[in-house]
Amino acid sequence: MQEAGTMAIYRQIGEKIRRLRLTKGLSQKELANYVGVTYQQIQNYEKGKSKIPVDRLIKIAEALEVSLDYFLKEFDNNHEKVPESELALLKTYYKSISSERVRKQILSLLHALAEESS
Repeated sequence: MQEAGTMAIYRQIGEKIRRLRLTKGLSQKELANYVGVTYQQIQNYEKGKSKIPVDRLIKIAEALEVSLDYFLKEFDNNHEKVPESELALLKTYYKSISSERVRKQILSLLHALAEESS
């Protein structure tokens, strides 16, 4: 029974890898090349079929530009929470906007959308 629980953890980590990989626009082959494994191995990690050695998880975290703890944090069952990968992208895009006026317009739009959806 404990083995099933252990593999559930690897499935959750694999789901995070897949979501973040897709968000970053990387293929399984590109990620595999960075990590030094086959794309089939990345596929197995993403599906939770293979345990991920710590050294490989570190390489995956580097490739996806997140800290190792991103994969190790427990899942929050609150589906309304914004995934960290999306927040990271928002932060990256926002920081790349040099115009203060445009940044203020984006904040105003986000505020209006948040009020409309609540």
